[in-house]
Amino acid sequence: MQSLIRFLKQHSLISGIVLMFLLTWPIDLANSKVLPIQLPFAVYLLVGYGFVIASLVMTGLTSGRDGIYAILKRFLIWRVSWKWYLVALLMLPGLYLLAVLLNSALTQTSPDFSTVLAYKIFGPSANLPILILPYFLFDALTNGEEIGWRGYVLPRLQSKHSTLTSSLILGVIWWFWHLPKFLAPGNASSFAIYLPEMLPLAVLYTWLYNNTRGSLLLATLFHASGNAAGMFLPITNTISDSNTGAFLLFIMLETLIAVVVIFSRRPPQFSRKERIQIYD
Repeated sequence: MQSLIRFLKQHSLISGIVLMFLLTWPIDLANSKVLPIQLPFAVYLLVGYGFVIASLVMTGLTSGRDGIYAILKRFLIWRVSWKWYLVALLMLPGLYLLAVLLNSALTQTSPDFSTVLAYKIFGPSANLPILILPYFLFDALTNGEEIGWRGYVLPRLQSKHSTLTSSLILGVIWWFWHLPKFLAPGNASSFAIYLPEMLPLAVLYTWLYNNTRGSLLLATLFHASGNAAGMFLPITNTISDSNTGAFLLFIMLETLIAVVVIFSRRPPQFSRKERIQIYD
């Protein structure tokens, strides 16, 4: 056991990432019909908790109780400037909506809200406006990714690499993790075009995380707001020629903001002098 713990401490980053994939990919592959197994519906909804289990198990094995308390306490970091709540709650929905409106103006066509993914989930007669807040809260409570990506992986990357390099590495890993979701029958979305979206998005997550003292609460709200916007706006998660342009415009907009963040010399800056503490 001591030799195993020593090995995990020496390779905690890779070991943690592998465990996250092992606890989530089989569920996503089953959901995509790649694996011929049927799981309870609740398992598909809670696939993100694989990140919670992997992060807490690896943190416990390598850092003990202090490490577990430290990573969980990051969900209690809520005393941050109100500006970061605006970023977490409004930035991604705002960029999505702006991209939809710009695409509509450039193509001189009205946005096709009938194609949004929410109708496929809740039914064609669903009253979508009243479902936005419940969906946002549900996603924030069940997603689970942020304790893995920003709570466990990002601090370990930043302890060895620059903030930008860490963000880009995590962006690639995060992008690759989504592969099973693109293997579902009938999904004609391009997995390759998803990478240019994930890289600047990873930069924005790091910017938010570092400037809120490592708040997993704010990172989770950021994630949930982006997922909710993608669910209820005609831009992502749908297969339609009418929203391809909007998706490309969104990539351009988020990339522009990420570049501004990276090269900003005024607070809040992208890079922080202090490192988020880890317990390895």
